[in-house]
Order: sequence, then C-alpha cells, then structure tokens
Amino acid sequence: MLGVALLGLTPAADLASGPIRPLVCEPAYPYAKTVPTGENAFLCGARQGAQYPTLPDHRLLAFGREQCARYPGTTVHAAFLAPICPPAAADRQRELDAEEAEYARKEAESQAECDRFRHKPLIKPVRVARILEFSEIGLEAYEDHEDSEDDPVMHHDLVGSATGVLRIDLAADYEQCVTTETYRRRPPVEVKGWDKVIEVGYLSPTGDFTLRDPFDSPELPNLAVAGKGHYRVRVHYREPDWEAWTPQHLLVMVYPGRGDDVIDLKRTRRPAGGR
Repeated sequence: MLGVALLGLTPAADLASGPIRPLVCEPAYPYAKTVPTGENAFLCGARQGAQYPTLPDHRLLAFGREQCARYPGTTVHAAFLAPICPPAAADRQRELDAEEAEYARKEAESQAECDRFRHKPLIKPVRVARILEFSEIGLEAYEDHEDSEDDPVMHHDLVGSATGVLRIDLAADYEQCVTTETYRRRPPVEVKGWDKVIEVGYLSPTGDFTLRDPFDSPELPNLAVAGKGHYRVRVHYREPDWEAWTPQHLLVMVYPGRGDDVIDLKRTRRPAGGR
C-alpha cells in the first residue's frame, strides 16, 4: 500500500533522485513508553526491514507529510506517521499509555496473587527473596567450574540436579511467583497446598549458587548460605489456574546437607526415581 502511494506521489524518474543518508537508529524496543520524534526517527521506522532501499530520503519524508495532512483520513497507521505528524503522535501516545495501563493492571493482579499465597516460614530462614518472574524456559543455576555438568536428569517434570547445575522446569506462557528461602538447618516439611514437593541434592563447587532465567540477569540472591559444598534443595510447585491465567507458584528451600536422594515429599519419604 505504501509503495503504491509513493509511486503515485511523484513521477517515476524523480523517485530515484536525491540522497539516502546513513541512519543512526535507536533500538526498536517492543514495549516503548513514548513516541519517537523527528525526521531521523521517521526514516528509521520507515526503512525497518530494509524497506525502500533506493527511495531518497526527501521523497519518503514528503510522503509522510502528505499523509499527515490527510490524517486521520489515511490508511497509513499512526505509528508510522507519529515521528513527523503531531496528530498521529498524540493518537499513538494514547495507545501506548493505554497499553502501559493495562500492563500495570495485570502486573498488580499477578502481584496480588503472589501476596495472597505468600509463604510463612515455620522456622527462621537466613534469607528470603521474592520475585514475580516470567521465564518461558524455567529457572537454572549454573556454576562456572570445571566440575560442573551440563544435563541433569529431571525428576517429576520439575527439578533436576547435578554438580554445579540445577534446573527447574516451569509452564511457559504463565508468570511465576518465586520465593527462595535459605536455612542453616533442615526446615520442617510442608506439603499442604502444593501440587509437587520434590527434594534433591546439590553440590556447589564454587559457592555461587544463584537461580535465574538463563536469558536474563539474576534477580535472586546466592543460595549457598554456607559457601561451596553439599546442599539439599526442596522445590515446591503449585499450578496456575490454567483458564484464568493466574501465576504459578514456586518455593525453593535450600539448606546444607549431604545426599543425592530424590524424594517426592507429597507421596513418600523414600527416594524417588527420575520422571
């Protein structure tokens, strides 16, 4: 549509005349909160995806201004025209503000859900951390050490552990209310209200035992409360409301202790096998 409109704006011979300046473009953030402004921003947006590589800047700008003069009676989207068209910029900013308000509303609802099920420790932990996370691949701790392994065996579709690596699988597409608690000694077992409670052993070769989204910066603290060595990791999981899209809940308790036994605490106190 844009190409056809441009061709109708001027003789074909004029389309190829004039300079095309090298552009220095800001990264295109998918969740930008403000409308970019200026000719440079317009040209960057218009040329995204290597569009119109031979069309001179002045012709592309002329088209934008001509469409702005018709706005809102044009088929060109407000986001395209916004950098050089104040009426379109105002409409686009209202769209962004509405999107931001909706995001904040949903975030508040999710946080309220996390707060409603906030865990109350039965004994005093060394440290408690809580975050509202969104990871499509779960959480992982990996320690940079020559003894660290790569692929832990997963147990009950929830947690896997090997030297220097611990992985927790979560449902993609659903937010996660994540709580970590570290202890000096073994905390009491709590299974009521949880769909899964699995405990595994973990050997920390460096003392840097930090769970994170593998594609994001760490937001949770180091779980190796006693430095490098052996730990027991108890992972509690509650499913989301699949239809209401509420968050899933994850509580990870960590305390010093030896043993590689995998225990399904919801069903047995005896060692449990892999999935």
